[in-house]
Amino acid sequence: MAFTKEELPSIKVLSTKRHILYFKSSREMIGATIEVQNERHQLVATEQVEETKTIIDFFYLPPGAYTVKVKKGEVEVDIEYINE
Repeated sequence: MAFTKEELPSIKVLSTKRHILYFKSSREMIGATIEVQNERHQLVATEQVEETKTIIDFFYLPPGAYTVKVKKGEVEVDIEYINE
């Protein structure tokens, strides 16, 4: 896929409260793969983007730093999240 700068698929974090990561993705990112990795880069969970708004619940995961990778084709967006 080729995108101009204005058309690049995007991810916008809406909230990070109460063990929840809530983000909105552009329509082009529907079908993308979400990977959650802990601070040791171990894969904790995977899921697919099914709608433009996504919630990831960290309540049952141990405290620490996590990386959420949203990938589709050549596009990859990383979101850093700290679970306290």
